[in-house]
Amino acid sequence: MRFTIFFLVLLGVMVFGAFEQEAYLFVQRLTTEDFETALSMCTDQMRKQLSLQNLSSIWYSLKSQLGDFKEIIAYEKTTQGEYEIYNFTLRFEKGEISALVTMDKEGKVAGLFFTQSAGAEYEPPDYANLESFEEKDISVNGLPGKLTIPEGKGPFPAVVLVHGSGPNDMDETIGPNKIFKDIAYGLSSNGIIVLRYHKRTFVEKMDPATLTVEEEVIKDAQEAVKILKQREDVSTVYVLGHSLGAMLSPEIAERSKADGVIMLAPPARPLEDLMEDQLKYLQSLGLAENIEEILKTLEKLRKKELPPDEIVLGAPAKYFYDLRERQPVLTAKRLSIPMLLIFGGRDYQVSEKDRKIWLRELSDKENVKIVVFEDLNHLMMTGEGKSTPVEYMKKGHVDRRVIDAIVEWMVK
Repeated sequence: MRFTIFFLVLLGVMVFGAFEQEAYLFVQRLTTEDFETALSMCTDQMRKQLSLQNLSSIWYSLKSQLGDFKEIIAYEKTTQGEYEIYNFTLRFEKGEISALVTMDKEGKVAGLFFTQSAGAEYEPPDYANLESFEEKDISVNGLPGKLTIPEGKGPFPAVVLVHGSGPNDMDETIGPNKIFKDIAYGLSSNGIIVLRYHKRTFVEKMDPATLTVEEEVIKDAQEAVKILKQREDVSTVYVLGHSLGAMLSPEIAERSKADGVIMLAPPARPLEDLMEDQLKYLQSLGLAENIEEILKTLEKLRKKELPPDEIVLGAPAKYFYDLRERQPVLTAKRLSIPMLLIFGGRDYQVSEKDRKIWLRELSDKENVKIVVFEDLNHLMMTGEGKSTPVEYMKKGHVDRRVIDAIVEWMVK
């Protein structure tokens, strides 16, 4: 199941077209069946050819064939003369389809065409040497996983990957991007064993009323560390977390007696604080509307005014309360094992507010290294300008500098 809460906290050089945001908003209006607003974003000529009734009929015809709409998972941009054409891949219950949206020089929708999606196969990053390691299936507490093992006798340092928010697969697939697969292939190309696995909420239909951080993340991560520690070809075991996984990685490492911690975009503040900042940021870009009620709910969570079992934003209130009490910064401060923290300067989900807290609290510790790549977003991918959720739907790879920083730090 997919929780509403996790859409927010979630993510080569990517240069975006001038009307990327408008094209995305048009598709978003279409998929939420706000046909009137979608039509208002079209050119006069387009509105003459495409009535409100026609637009809604086209959409409902697609749903009758493909089932309910699920999500926008990717986009690509091409240019033809003065027009920008955006190819959005839409996922439905029974398949995927491409929506081609043509934008004119005024930022208006001048064309809409649906066609069969060609699908997108994973293309390894150029820093991955597929001949330098092998990939094997593995199970972690009954969860399917993969183990990438470098060629040679070892023993090798090893890493467990801990996902961000939401029901992530073992590759931490976000749109067309596979964050953990990039990291696994990059690290294993440099002599490091990597264990990744499906998150429990990706495999099992967990009841939101009984959802806990312990069951969702920590128990399985501890088991993954244990599996690696028992292997003869492993010398040391590190916990590498991304986003929420990074937030929990100091506790996971402490409880599993791991040898080190790597945190990619780790939040330093409670989840409701991050969500409030994200909502306001997206609203400032015109990508979120009517956020007042959500902000009121977040304030009630912050003050613990909601019953623990009440479902809010896709999870029980006690889930938020639990996360708030874990205090990752204090846990990290008492650890003496090596810790590496990597941030993206363009990350709006884990922002400069979080980076400043980590820097203030940990920068004087000799076992801690903090790195900031100013042009990277929350997915550790490079880009320009202000980061948006639309950016996550463009195919890319975890930046080589992130892989190099981890390898150099572990070897050192």
